[in-house]
Amino acid sequence: MAETRAQGRAARIAALLVAIVAMLWIGIDAAQPPRALPVSAPAASFSAQRAMIDVRAIALRPHPAASEDNARVRAYLATRLRALGIVPEERRYLIDPEGYATLHRWNPQASHAAEIADLVGVLPGRDRTLPAVAVMAHMDTVWGSPGGADDSAGVAAILELVRAIRARGTPARDIVVLFTDGEEIGLSGARAFWPADGVASHVGVVVNLESRGAGGRATMFETGAGNAAMIALFARGVAQPVADSMAVLAYRMMPNDTDFTVSREKGLPGFNFAMLGRPQYYHSPRATADRLDPRTLQDLGGQALGIVSALAFAPRLPAAGDDAVFFDVAGHGLVHYAIATGWLILLVAAVALGVAVAGAMRRAAVTPVALGQGFGAAIWLLVHAVLALTAFNLLSGSARHPDYYDRLAALPMLELQAVVVAFATLLGFLMLRRPPRRVAGMLPAVLLMLICWAAGGPHGLILVAGLLGIATGWFAPAAGATRWGGWLGAITLVLLVALILQAKAPLAAFIFAWPALLLGIAAALIAWTDAAWVRPTSAVLAAVAAIAVGAPLLPLAHMTFLGVGAPLAPAMAPFLLLAAAAVWPLAKIERGYRAALVAVALLLIMSAGVALRVRTAPLAPTVPVYALDK
Repeated sequence: MAETRAQGRAARIAALLVAIVAMLWIGIDAAQPPRALPVSAPAASFSAQRAMIDVRAIALRPHPAASEDNARVRAYLATRLRALGIVPEERRYLIDPEGYATLHRWNPQASHAAEIADLVGVLPGRDRTLPAVAVMAHMDTVWGSPGGADDSAGVAAILELVRAIRARGTPARDIVVLFTDGEEIGLSGARAFWPADGVASHVGVVVNLESRGAGGRATMFETGAGNAAMIALFARGVAQPVADSMAVLAYRMMPNDTDFTVSREKGLPGFNFAMLGRPQYYHSPRATADRLDPRTLQDLGGQALGIVSALAFAPRLPAAGDDAVFFDVAGHGLVHYAIATGWLILLVAAVALGVAVAGAMRRAAVTPVALGQGFGAAIWLLVHAVLALTAFNLLSGSARHPDYYDRLAALPMLELQAVVVAFATLLGFLMLRRPPRRVAGMLPAVLLMLICWAAGGPHGLILVAGLLGIATGWFAPAAGATRWGGWLGAITLVLLVALILQAKAPLAAFIFAWPALLLGIAAALIAWTDAAWVRPTSAVLAAVAAIAVGAPLLPLAHMTFLGVGAPLAPAMAPFLLLAAAAVWPLAKIERGYRAALVAVALLLIMSAGVALRVRTAPLAPTVPVYALDK
């Protein structure tokens, strides 16, 4: 029996190593943009190297609204549109008061009579009476930035995708090309165009291309309302999508605006794309064309071409309906379904979890007390992750840093800090057991609370998380959570969170619902066939479930951190809970506690070093010129 158990332990360790390698390989690969196609690529394809020719021509110098360089860019784009068989037209407007206030802050010599000028053109379709597809990006930059990415990349991508569509034949409907002016001074060009322009009344759907960086994967992060049918078309038309309904929900709750905001508020359906990697180059004086990763431009343009082509050649545009739940699977295809289907997924997950609990209890592998202890351990992980991520983020000075752009430049270091803190917390969870003196189990939460409060953290969040951390530390089992108790308890917490989200924020529930389903099924199969974990097949099945949960989780967590990481690092805690539930049965630490404690201490010291380095670093040289005057 001892030999059999030793073999089972060896199988679990081997399966864990394979699972970790597979998760990292799949996850990191999914976060990489595709290869940039050369100028010699087929005519019907999007080529980033062809588009880069336009990026370099546009981003020679800063070209804010009402500047001579802005007029230069507009003239260049008009010439390029004519070469594509499109007759460009200018739409001139006086700058609105909000836009003038921003422009005057950048340039005190700006005139009250200054104008902006949108550039509009139409690629005719076979049936000119059908609602048109509008593709939109803004021509202007902020003061002092050449805009190598924001938004020269979007403008150049539109020119290249229109060229590719022409190579595919005449579309079924018109394609309206809209290059707006004055986006950086308050969406001035879009606000003037969309409410009243005659061409605007012809548009049935809008695709907008934006940028808040210069690298990484491009993501479709916003849609119009009632997007279910549109998302179904998106899933068919885009080969390597990066998109999820959680981002749509989150962006709806944020105060941020793009030109797409104006068309969305008008009631038009559509899609909004952006690149988020290399965030230090957002609005930066160093945002030259050479800073833009051509692979990211390939990703942006390839995804946009996929959906614009699908819309342009469709016999009819998808009708508005309900919102859909959707997410990409590590950048390979899009899963989408109705919100109500989420309840069915949760029902199956709950049944699978119940079957797993029954199977483990039938073989005396778990008791109700052990289940409760496992659930408490999962709570311990979640609240200590929130406290630790909050504490170290406050130490880095990022929670309320006065310069938004300096924190963008620090995002890579802050992400490293969050990863190290999360790993230290995960190790603590995997080795969790009650110390000889109960009071010692409370110390981590108490210390983290004091650090958070001393650094000026959010009192309510810290108090709730701290009290839960103290309670779960006090009641931690003396021998630690059992393999089955810890796993089933963690899956139960994941399922509970999924149920709450399904009721309150269903567009985000998939993040927890699918892990609960996959892990529940794996646990049920193992519980009824090998509750003692002696067969290698059990370790293999647990590893497969861990990979299925963890691999898509990594790029999603990375994109989420790029979106909210500097002020909201605790948002990473839920991802850590999912990772912990996935690896628990393979990674539970059964011996070597002292070595694990030393590893946790070293990781926390490393995190503190990163936080202090970020805090004491001088202002990033990539900070925009206009931000230095504030």
